[in-house]
Order: sequence, then C-alpha cells, then structure tokens
Amino acid sequence: MAIPLSEVQLAEDEMLLDGFQAVLAGQVVTVTAVLERTCVYVTPEGDRRLANKQELMVEQEKLPIRRRRLG
Repeated sequence: MAIPLSEVQLAEDEMLLDGFQAVLAGQVVTVTAVLERTCVYVTPEGDRRLANKQELMVEQEKLPIRRRRLG
C-alpha cells in the first residue's frame, strides 16, 4: 500500500538511501536526494525537480533503508 514519503517512520539508527522510485501525481519518478521536507527527483524526461515529501507516494517495504553505525 502506498503512503506519502512524509509518513515513513525510520528508527533512530536507520537512514533512507537515495535512488528509489516514487509516484508523483500519477507519474513514476526516481528520487535522488532526500532532504528534511523535500526531495530531489528525476522526471522520466531526465529533468531534476523538487517535491514535497507529502506529494511522493511510496511503498515503505520496498524502500532502500540502511542501518547507521552508532558510536
């Protein structure tokens, strides 16, 4: 089930890796950078744009998540 990227909950020691797909206004885009409230994505035409995390729909179980090394 797709949810807005802004609703994805990560553990304190987890980080979201770049280069995953999301749906924005019905169009599949590739997210290349995750910022605090926005993301950089690449359109199918190859243009880089910004989108609010609330607008990007993702399937949380398919996101590339990595654990950070603490300490």
